[in-house]
Amino acid sequence: MSGSEDSGATWAYSKHMAPERSAGSAVDAGGTGVDRTSVARLYGGRALADWVRQGGRPQRPTIAHGARLGWHAYWFEHNWHAEVARLGPLALPEDPVFIVGLWRSGTTALHELLAACARWATPLTWQCFNPSTCFLTAAPVAQAARRPMDAGRIATDSPQEDEFALLLLGEPSVYRGFIDPRRLRECGQAQWQAAQPQPAVLPQPAVLPRWEQFVRAIAAATPASRLLLKSPNHSFRLPLLRARFPRARFIWVARHTGEVLLSNLKMWRAMMAVYALWPCPAALLEQFLQDVLRAGADALTRCLGEMPPEQLLWVDFEQLHADPRRALARVLEFIGPVPGMSCASLDRRIDQATARITVHPGTRASLPDDGAVRQFDAVMAAARARFGEPTRSGTSDVGLNARVSTSGRHPRSP
Repeated sequence: MSGSEDSGATWAYSKHMAPERSAGSAVDAGGTGVDRTSVARLYGGRALADWVRQGGRPQRPTIAHGARLGWHAYWFEHNWHAEVARLGPLALPEDPVFIVGLWRSGTTALHELLAACARWATPLTWQCFNPSTCFLTAAPVAQAARRPMDAGRIATDSPQEDEFALLLLGEPSVYRGFIDPRRLRECGQAQWQAAQPQPAVLPQPAVLPRWEQFVRAIAAATPASRLLLKSPNHSFRLPLLRARFPRARFIWVARHTGEVLLSNLKMWRAMMAVYALWPCPAALLEQFLQDVLRAGADALTRCLGEMPPEQLLWVDFEQLHADPRRALARVLEFIGPVPGMSCASLDRRIDQATARITVHPGTRASLPDDGAVRQFDAVMAAARARFGEPTRSGTSDVGLNARVSTSGRHPRSP
């Protein structure tokens, strides 16, 4: 590898677990009330650097901003092309498992639990934040850090959201809004619109080619294993992903909408406070979250019309929190057997995973009287009835507060 040692992201969860910061005056990005005098950087490839430059001069003072963007982008691209050349042609995984659902719905908890017991191939933190070098270098020494938005811990070798690799590789991502919150709604609209497949073209073209190269390499490192991917952003790409991966399985994790909105306000503000080069305009985040609910309702409506229950499973966060072992067993039953692993061995791994990984409870919040909320809740109820776990009466649990028995395993209904 040439040039800068870590020519991808400089982030708290990156290769060295220590963000690079630029001194400057305090800017409260997103109204967190926290006095921030420095900013961590999300450095990526040329496309991301060009997009950041389009925002103009940062309001959060940074030293040699333009020069450093160019320097990191140059070495990122150099290393990425060297990496692709070394990897050579790689097959697209046939039957990946995608964990989806809105941000702050429990997708991370399920990702960690499933990765721990099934041991499937999945991107790790150090890989997602160093996508241009992770296949050229060895894994770093494991370290851990606190997540910006809560008390959760993340490690260099823990399962991570592949969206961060996608972002740094230059693909369109709503996470660009972490850097420039002023354009957050613009990023969202671009993502909702770009997620539609081209029905007249078969097979579907690779519209996220760099991301696909990244996940091909992750899968190729463990060829006998299934690929496990998690990103809330993939919830809005379901038509595209289904076209590219016809045999994929999807798990939608859902949580009380009031809790999701409250937790998202906290998460987006925390991430902006760490990474934003410009402040977030007043009320923009709330408007963006309304956009998200409408886009989420549209995505679920398409699922109801186009996807069979054999391809999508609904998991309620409260069930995951109340009985993670039962929820995990249900997910594994839906996905299918884990090759080379006996039932007894899988049961032991489920016990070990649920004992080690805590599913933290949410904070109850009231629902705003809002049309986007009512629309999303109505579509969620229909999706839960179609894709959720059947009760003894033959219908699905429709309450987010429903508790399931810990005895036995219910078979998946078609």
